[in-house]
Amino acid sequence: MRLRKYLNLSDLSLAAAAVVGSYVLANVYIIKRTLPANTCPVQSFDKWLYLAIVLAIVSFLADMFDKKSRV
Repeated sequence: MRLRKYLNLSDLSLAAAAVVGSYVLANVYIIKRTLPANTCPVQSFDKWLYLAIVLAIVSFLADMFDKKSRV
């Protein structure tokens, strides 16, 4: 039961990181496409990118603990 909990945490956090990262990339692409050349978008997506990175790290760590417990 405990192994499955780590596996679910790993899978869910990886999927959430992929969704958040895709959302940020799509928004940045759409915003930059609509702006004139040599301008910077006013909105910042730093918090969303940090969230995606943290979720990916959580996924990696949960997967590591799952592998250790199988050995």
